[in-house]
Amino acid sequence: MPSAPARSPARSAPRGLGLAVVVGLLLVGCGKHYWSKADAGPADFQRESAECARENAVLMGSNKDYGIVIADLYKNCLRTRGWNRAQQFEPPPGGWFRGIEEDGPMRLEAPPPGAQPAPQPSPQPGPRSDVPGLPSAIAGDLVGTWTGELIRPLPSVRRTHPAILRIFEDRNRLRGTLEVRGIDLGGSGDVVKLGEGIALSGKFGQRARPISFTLVKTGSTLEASGLAANNMLYRLSLQKH
Repeated sequence: MPSAPARSPARSAPRGLGLAVVVGLLLVGCGKHYWSKADAGPADFQRESAECARENAVLMGSNKDYGIVIADLYKNCLRTRGWNRAQQFEPPPGGWFRGIEEDGPMRLEAPPPGAQPAPQPSPQPGPRSDVPGLPSAIAGDLVGTWTGELIRPLPSVRRTHPAILRIFEDRNRLRGTLEVRGIDLGGSGDVVKLGEGIALSGKFGQRARPISFTLVKTGSTLEASGLAANNMLYRLSLQKH
């Protein structure tokens, strides 16, 4: 019986090379993302991470201790404070710290004593309104038509819907109307000052669900996050036109 021909090393080499490339790509994708900043230690990251989480969270309930942190806004906040994000193997090198990677509920750390804003002088008497007013400069930047998409993150899929937000002056207040295609979430509300931020608070959809969207404006971009009564998180990513 004739013996099987010997396998040529030249023919088996490409297969071995391909396996090595696949293993290398798998290893590259195994690392998690961490944050680092020159001359910063664990306490620095813990403090600034907590501040960015609180500044970019949709509060759950009235006690302000829990909220859904918007991961993209949280990451942008850390970047503006000089932190760099990169993928590292486990365990990470010294000086690299793990932050928040996905939208989700969490307990928010209370701001340190003394970090509260200084009390503002009482406003001068003016036209009465049943909603907090906004400084004219901020109101002027918000007035206009904003177009983009409404994002509805679900456990297994991320759905988007075309959206238009129109902000306009109505007597002594600022109003906003929201139109969304493909989902029952159209409605209107008041644009008001909420704590240190700005919110669009109103009722949306045929069921008139009360939702308060926290607004964050950066240049010609407007990001908004709102939590409905059923704990469904809605996000808006809009551009001014």
